[in-house]
Amino acid sequence: MKRLFSKKSKKSPEPSPKHISLGISANTAAGPLGFRAELDIGPDDERSNGGSQIVFQDNSGEDKELPTPEASISGVAVVGTDHRSDPTRESTTDTGEEEGGNKLAEVSKVPEREHKNTALRAATILSHVPKEVADGFSPLGSLKAILGTITAVHANDQEAVAIGNRTENLLSRIAALEDHFYSRPHDVEEQRRRDKLIREFGRIEGQLCPLSEKPELEQLAEHAQHSEEVYRLLGDLRETIFDYQMVQQKKMHDQRRKLVKPAEATALNNVRCAHEAEYRHGDRKGCLKGTRGPILDEIELWARDSHKPPVYWLNGLAGTGKSTIAQTIAERIFADGQLGASFFCSRDFQDRSNLKFIFPTVAIQLARNYPEFRSIFVPLIQSDPEIAHESPYNQMDRLIVQPLKESDVSTVIVIDALDECRDEEPASAILSVLGQFVSQIPKVKFFVTGRPEPRIREGFHLPLLAETTDVFILHDVELSLVNNDIRLFFNQGFIELARRRQELDEWPTRGQLDLLCERAAGLFVYAAATIKFIDRRNNDPKEQLDRLLRSPESSAREGKIKFKANMTLDLLYMTILQEAFGDDDPEDDHRTRSVLGAVILAANPLSPSTIATLLGFGARDVFLRLSSVHSLLILQEDPDSSVRPFHKSFPDFIIDPTRCIDERFHVSPPNHHPELLVGCLELMNGTLEKNMCDLPDGVANCEVDDMRERAKQHIDPALQYACKSWHKHLVDEHIIHTPAIASALGRFLEKKFLFWLEVLSVLGAAREAVDALDVTAKSLEPSPTLDLVTDCFRFVMTFIEIISTSSPHIFHSALPLCPRESIVRGLYEPYARPLARIVHGLPNSWEPSIAAAGFSSSIDAVVWSPCSRLIAISCGGRQTTIEILDGVTLERITTLDYPLDELHLTRWLAFSQNARLLTWYGLHPSKLISWDLQTGGLVSTIAVEQLDLKVTYSACGTTFAVLICGYPTFTVSIYNVLVGTRIYSHSAEGQPLREIWTRGGCARFATIDSRSITTWEVGFASPHAPTPVESLPIPNDFDPLGRFRFHLTSSRLVFTTGRSIMVWDGQDSKFLLESTDVYCYEVELMSFSSDGRFLAYGVEPPGIHLWKESPTGYTIHRKLISNTGEFRKVLVSPNGESIIGSSGSVVQLWRTTDSITSLSDPSTLTFQRNWTGFTLGFSPDKALAAVTRIEDRTVVVLDLKSGIVRLTIDTGMEVHAMGMAESSVVVVGEEKVVTWNLPVGNRVLNPRSNVNDSVLTTTLNHSPFRNPIPRPLTSVSPGLRHVAMMDQDDIGHLYLYDVPTGQLLASVVTRSDAYLWFTEDGRELWCVSRSGKADGWKIIEDSESDITKLECLESSIHPSSGFPWESSCGYEVTNGGWVLGPSGKRLLWLPPSWRLDRQSTMWSGRFLTLLDWKLLEPVILKLEE
Repeated sequence: MKRLFSKKSKKSPEPSPKHISLGISANTAAGPLGFRAELDIGPDDERSNGGSQIVFQDNSGEDKELPTPEASISGVAVVGTDHRSDPTRESTTDTGEEEGGNKLAEVSKVPEREHKNTALRAATILSHVPKEVADGFSPLGSLKAILGTITAVHANDQEAVAIGNRTENLLSRIAALEDHFYSRPHDVEEQRRRDKLIREFGRIEGQLCPLSEKPELEQLAEHAQHSEEVYRLLGDLRETIFDYQMVQQKKMHDQRRKLVKPAEATALNNVRCAHEAEYRHGDRKGCLKGTRGPILDEIELWARDSHKPPVYWLNGLAGTGKSTIAQTIAERIFADGQLGASFFCSRDFQDRSNLKFIFPTVAIQLARNYPEFRSIFVPLIQSDPEIAHESPYNQMDRLIVQPLKESDVSTVIVIDALDECRDEEPASAILSVLGQFVSQIPKVKFFVTGRPEPRIREGFHLPLLAETTDVFILHDVELSLVNNDIRLFFNQGFIELARRRQELDEWPTRGQLDLLCERAAGLFVYAAATIKFIDRRNNDPKEQLDRLLRSPESSAREGKIKFKANMTLDLLYMTILQEAFGDDDPEDDHRTRSVLGAVILAANPLSPSTIATLLGFGARDVFLRLSSVHSLLILQEDPDSSVRPFHKSFPDFIIDPTRCIDERFHVSPPNHHPELLVGCLELMNGTLEKNMCDLPDGVANCEVDDMRERAKQHIDPALQYACKSWHKHLVDEHIIHTPAIASALGRFLEKKFLFWLEVLSVLGAAREAVDALDVTAKSLEPSPTLDLVTDCFRFVMTFIEIISTSSPHIFHSALPLCPRESIVRGLYEPYARPLARIVHGLPNSWEPSIAAAGFSSSIDAVVWSPCSRLIAISCGGRQTTIEILDGVTLERITTLDYPLDELHLTRWLAFSQNARLLTWYGLHPSKLISWDLQTGGLVSTIAVEQLDLKVTYSACGTTFAVLICGYPTFTVSIYNVLVGTRIYSHSAEGQPLREIWTRGGCARFATIDSRSITTWEVGFASPHAPTPVESLPIPNDFDPLGRFRFHLTSSRLVFTTGRSIMVWDGQDSKFLLESTDVYCYEVELMSFSSDGRFLAYGVEPPGIHLWKESPTGYTIHRKLISNTGEFRKVLVSPNGESIIGSSGSVVQLWRTTDSITSLSDPSTLTFQRNWTGFTLGFSPDKALAAVTRIEDRTVVVLDLKSGIVRLTIDTGMEVHAMGMAESSVVVVGEEKVVTWNLPVGNRVLNPRSNVNDSVLTTTLNHSPFRNPIPRPLTSVSPGLRHVAMMDQDDIGHLYLYDVPTGQLLASVVTRSDAYLWFTEDGRELWCVSRSGKADGWKIIEDSESDITKLECLESSIHPSSGFPWESSCGYEVTNGGWVLGPSGKRLLWLPPSWRLDRQSTMWSGRFLTLLDWKLLEPVILKLEE
């Protein structure tokens, strides 16, 4: 649009009220439309009483007046009015047409010095016009026209791409502003921001207009300086719009957060995520204004263009400015209203370097930013809070992809520094997941930055991601372009420095600046660190610059990348350190290195005050030493704020002796980790106390609303760090033997161990205890300290669930449940605060297995990963689930899903060599199905027809060999597992062993005949047929069709003949083991470690024999027993450190090096193991209890106050049930009822005294239970009057007998066959089926006819005294193992082995008894509340 201005008057009039008339007309699709604004202005630049009006003239020619608000601006209409000093009210109007068809505007002349805001006032009035005409006169329309002209002019210019990108971005922003400006401002602040924006538009447009005139355009095409000027002005315009948008978006962001309902906020806050990972947190800085323009413009265009690939990888080496660009992009996309989430990874922080925190954190941000996403996400996490703990694949699918698809949100997600995320896999797990899902959410874009490390490169090269990713290689940008930005960065830094310092005019010189830019060699980190160094407080900037430029040139390389000969970051770092260390003072140098070592080697960033506490230095001393190298650090004035390296390249430099060649500066990890370790241990020894956060008794951590505030108040940052991270400084096994560390460690374990666990529980870091004690134990030689560490480890492994859940219950539950002979119990028993007393059943020592995990169905297959860190199990039979477990704790890591079908009848599982992939094979479907364990996603399915086959992966994990067993012909096929295609297939004749291994780049397998075992080799990438490698002789009496297992690595053959185990060494042709009197039939129960050093096999009765190689063969190392029944699978871990055994639905884990070899000394057990449950009876006054194991022959009488055995009774028969009266015990078994009288009086019986003579023996008449299999259910009534017996057939018969006579009183038919009992008054008899259906009968005795009947009760009636597993006093046992008091208070946590089905649980007043067959002793608990 073109404006008409009259020539300026030569005189300036006196101030007087004026009237302004501004008119405009435009051609639209609806015809010509016209506007005229009338504005009265007083002499003081105030509106006169006449006010203002807008007259709208449509194509009918009629005027329509529109009201104008007085106190607000509803739009923007900057009119380029030329303020004149002509005092008259005349207005000069020219008519004519512009190229766009818009008529020329009529503009009044107003004195500039008196009415400076006239144009703004007129624009304000005109902002009320309909939008269809706005483009004809608004400055936005004018700017768009100018930008369009500039774009056309630069079509063939060398800056065309840069100017075109920037112009396109501006057009998009202006279009968005137009939509926004035709709404009313919300408040006065908004009006002021619009006013400021209007003025800036006017200024920039005034500079752009001359460049858009034709004479200038001709010059523009010829002179590069005009291009630079246009590009600069476009940048100014962009920054102006950006500043306005940022304020607007921040207000909208805050408003959106306020709309989150309290219940939604609680649900979001409870999701595990990383803290301060968003772009708006911390002290992150974006690009300096005017720098990195082309790349920023390109990324902005990518973000806006829906046709561009959905993923953008900014690839750059260290120091090239990736994070700075990511920060700027996040800010700009946020200003556009398109930023859904951001995650800035950092190896300085544990949560921000953990890949499992990325997707939950992103999902939480999306939920807070988009209500439609939140409405789907919140119910999801409320119904299944454990989603955030699942695999990255499941996290991405359920937390992000599904809600995004349902909500139809369009957004951009920024992930910075992905290379700083801990991920040991060949290809980044995050990128693997992203590749699988990105196509499902086309409205979502991902901007990712990261160094080109191998796993990042491989991730972006994955087929699914490579085709959907744009890549920008930052370090390949032309150096001259980068240097221009670096020069601008230096200029701006020096200008800012000169503003704050004096006598810096005309400094630095051009030569100095040229040299700085040359030395920067394209690295922004060099420029930033240089400015910080020169700007050091209390130093002359000129001298600092001279010192830096005088330093000798370095030919060292930054890592393995040489940016430019003799110019690297190493030179800069050495110069800065030389000044920081000053004169050569060994003692002072050591203290400075110690402080720097704490910054560099800390597991999490530490504050100066924390460093001072850990090192025992003064806080002021630490701060001054850090200040001396402030240019290399992010250091705040607050000594309690964390300090960390300014850039990751500095730690890389200072710990590398080949780069940091001056020993004064070099931080050696083996030297400085021990300092931090001692500091942590001594701090814990000096400050840890019981219940530091003053938590009430019995609470779970989640029930303490102010837990974070309590932790912050009572546990200072230094102690928090020490508790969570001390073991991370135990990097060398020799460190622990130094006197200072050994002494501190011993005192810590003996005096502070449980208090440490309390703090970890409060901080939500209980798992750190497992890692800390594990690494400590591995560093110790056999000694009392190792015994203590081992016992502490067993304590943590046994009670990790309760330690994680409730800090108070470490003393309420864990310590009271600790075995009697535990070292921990002996040291800390005075601190125990039990809310429930364990009367009987506390074990003497730890269970032999260090961990156990139970599942809902039987386990079909178990396998170790080659690295021994993971265990995969398949359970469920015809409805199979696959679980991945932690190889140390058996904690569930993830569950694998197969979305296409159900998995049935697993045959085996196999890990890839790098533990990245897992392959399943079973009977249905008949396929090899492979998953990516890092992502949880399905990789491929390969259909196979054969039932008998084995798999081994190549070392790289992309192919596997399949051995298809058959006789006389077998097949070996090579498959590409990633795409599921067969590469080669080879057939051969012979009898193959059902094993296949990987050796180097080949797969090896073996065949057997009557005389030898032959090993074969086939290449994973070779089309050649298998070739024989060696032939090994076998024993003369060996049966090739028998049960055996061949270990290729050691050439050893283990086989069983049923009652013996034999190990044959094929290399030396001799037996290494000949063990007899061992019952072992199954091949699945025999296992070698990968090096053949350990051999384990399962035996009967259920247990494991572990043998260890010695010079003379194999010698017995440990004998383990099972508490869960017969083993189905026994496996030694590949590293030989652990053993797993599966039995039914339970998997157990043992350590091969544990000193504990059995559960308890058999002589200390009251009952012999026979795999049956217990039966128990209380005396009426609850002072005594009689108990026996069903089918055992011995009854013991317990004193319930002391828990000790007061009397034993040898019944002489197998006991099926038992009851107890005031002074007698009744035992039922073998069709007899036998009664014993107990001693009376003070009831203090002789311990272990025997009662062998019964008072009364009665034979049950007409008993149908002669040699019953299975045994009948039996119950004795209170008062010992009746005995009830019931068979367990499909249609059961229930019989009621009289105890004194043995007479059969009544019988009924019932289908309830799982549990049988009398009510407390003895008047009702009840039984329950396995499905939970209860049947009851009332016992009716007719004294006249002497007939007893069982009258069936209605199904709606419940037992008068409740079910035995229900407490009549209001106690409750939850599914999670909590025993709750009547008020709901948590009284006791039951370990998993004590969490039984209801038929094995019985309440009697305040006594809870556990009677399951898996227990070696019945457990009797007395609740104190």
